[in-house]
Amino acid sequence: MKDDSILEPLKMFNSKFKQLQHENGEKYFEELVKESKIDANANRETIKKYKNEFEQGQYYEKKEGSVRGIKILLVIVGIAALISGLAMAFSGIKSSSALFIVLGIAIFALGIFSFVAVFTKINKIIEERKRKKEEFYKKASDLKVIAYNQMAPLNSLYDYYMTSEIIEHTSPLIQLDDIFDADKYEYLHEKFNLGEVTDPNTSVNYVVSGSIVGNPFVIVNTFNMQMVQKVYTGSIVIHWTTIERSKNGTRTVHHSQTLTASVTKPAPDYYYDTRLIYGCDAAPNLSFGHEPKNINGMNERQLEKYVKRETKKLEEKEEKATKNGENFTVMANNEFDALFNGDDRDNEVEFRLLFTPLAQKNMLDLLKSKVPYGDDFYFYKHKKLNYIISSHSQNFDYNPDMSIFHHFDVDEAKKNFVEFNDEYYQSLYFDLAPLLAIPSYQQIKTQEYIYNTPYRANLTSYEHESLANRFDKDLLKHPESSTSLIIKTKFDAKNGKSDQVTIEAHSFKAVKQTTVVSKLGGDGRMHAVPVVWYEYIPIVKNTLMEAKNTKLRKNEYLKEKNNSEFSQFMSQYSKNNAIIYERGLFSVLLDKELDENSSLKFNSLLARKGEKE
Repeated sequence: MKDDSILEPLKMFNSKFKQLQHENGEKYFEELVKESKIDANANRETIKKYKNEFEQGQYYEKKEGSVRGIKILLVIVGIAALISGLAMAFSGIKSSSALFIVLGIAIFALGIFSFVAVFTKINKIIEERKRKKEEFYKKASDLKVIAYNQMAPLNSLYDYYMTSEIIEHTSPLIQLDDIFDADKYEYLHEKFNLGEVTDPNTSVNYVVSGSIVGNPFVIVNTFNMQMVQKVYTGSIVIHWTTIERSKNGTRTVHHSQTLTASVTKPAPDYYYDTRLIYGCDAAPNLSFGHEPKNINGMNERQLEKYVKRETKKLEEKEEKATKNGENFTVMANNEFDALFNGDDRDNEVEFRLLFTPLAQKNMLDLLKSKVPYGDDFYFYKHKKLNYIISSHSQNFDYNPDMSIFHHFDVDEAKKNFVEFNDEYYQSLYFDLAPLLAIPSYQQIKTQEYIYNTPYRANLTSYEHESLANRFDKDLLKHPESSTSLIIKTKFDAKNGKSDQVTIEAHSFKAVKQTTVVSKLGGDGRMHAVPVVWYEYIPIVKNTLMEAKNTKLRKNEYLKEKNNSEFSQFMSQYSKNNAIIYERGLFSVLLDKELDENSSLKFNSLLARKGEKE
């Protein structure tokens, strides 16, 4: 049996996987081109013509711009010449200076000439260059439409599963799922104690699941709300006078001062968070935490000093723990203990079983590596669940819309496709790298969990919220909403193979308020300074959604979507024809609750042959 273990993750990425992923992406794209049956060479010819016409358009646009600059200059010169010429001529008349009169007339004539040049010659040149610019841009636009039509068969093939197939060819150890299904959720819930996202201030924006040697992981991107203290300020300007006396008598002095006041009030703040959660039976009683220390930004001397300083702290902690009868022992590898700094560990035996010499070496390699990310991750272990929260994953979308691949140029399309999949693999790989660094996580395969009680719904609550977040927020938000939405879902009923779900769109209504603050002015008096602030009142709007797993690929979905039965159902039951398809999942916003008959109709839509109800 082939061994797909990744025993030295950083070394294997640099020596093997990085290039292999790139090559697999290129091969996959070429296979897509073959499957689409587009004429790539014909597209390249069209693109060549398009670029030529577009460049010509840019050329004449620059030429037009330069002549417009000359026009502006001539107008300025003309106006200046007219004014100065007239002024000089009148001055000559008053002073009876023939020279001034002649010069004034000459300068005035120059102004007239400037305007004549603008209106007879320059404007014609501008119009001609504008005409040529628009002509070339129009030709380029027409060629772009032709190029898009040539690429249409390829653009229609891009689907969510392609990235996972490329990754599986690169490193078979890493498996990605189509969806985070009920079986995997129950597995993570019952075996590893993963719960649902019940926090009312947290919404699942998207979810991606997979496994390493049968050990499950899930990447959860959430949209979160927290109340923060916001400072509002207001100001007024006051005026007063004082009398000053001197040896010359008295004088009135006018004063002004800006009085500023502030109030602090609660306001909602929103942010995204991405984390990878991994379940494994290895070291099941151990918990610890690692936080990034920017180790990869240190030079050798700084690193040496840092290790000495942290080792001293750990030794002091060990001494204190011994006195207090607590269990903490410094590792023999001081560098690992200082740099990984999992000093909150609660099981010394399991910590050492997990971090073998190879695991320590791998982790140090990751922490000290300069590229691609280095020590940019939080690593928390709580019993059987491991959490990886990296800086790089906060800026990457693991669930993109397939339209990002659509292009009119086959060569640019290939470049974009390959680069995206390279970046996807790299980001995912280094989210998993702290786990792959520990050989035990690849050597221990959790026994399959067999459960008898079926999950209450067809889709998990994670997928319900993910689907709900795909809809246009304007369709979900309360009409008085002034803020972003936190989307929560409530499972209502299981209708055959579909789920009826209530989407709860939580937000706030901002109500303008004014607080008057008394401030002492320089005039010795108290003044009322009004400070405008906003009170945020919670509001919610509920919307019905029906969702199901069609298990259809995108091209299959597009064919099924075009039948009359589908259109008729959507026109009768959907709210604003709001429908979402992604990763084989289909959802629709409803105007009203489905009855038994309409539920049967919905389940028959987008069903594979043999699955029609």
